Amino acid sequence: MKKTPFNAKELTEFKVILLEKKKRILNEISQKTNETFNTPPEETGDLADLATDLLDREMNMTISVQEQAILREIDEALERIENKTYGVCVDTEEIIDKNRLKAVPEAKRTLKAQEKFDKKIKEKKITSGVNAVKENAVRDFQ
Repeated sequence: MKKTPFNAKELTEFKVILLEKKKRILNEISQKTNETFNTPPEETGDLADLATDLLDREMNMTISVQEQAILREIDEALERIENKTYGVCVDTEEIIDKNRLKAVPEAKRTLKAQEKFDKKIKEKKITSGVNAVKENAVRDFQ
């Protein structure tokens, strides 16, 4: 793996940005978790209101899962800083544009490599969904 194109000062700046982002996300998760678990459901007796309340709680938990994924990416970026590989694409070993890293400091791929990766993941999900439908159809006919 290629070594980082950034000097020690730049790496420190990115590390500070990543740690601040991590702290902000952890605070948001903590607040949402407290709201979700410490707020009793409203007792209106209306099933629609209860369903809405449950949906809101589920959305808060879903958002937390997404934020946890970002936290993993931040931790990986911090590890790359320590290993002196930060700013190098994990797929192509090309240098990630500094402006991209300023916008998304946890980025581990060049924009082009990320688009290719996202496309592959999307195709995999579609294929998985099609296969699941086929399997269910086969079971229905048996």
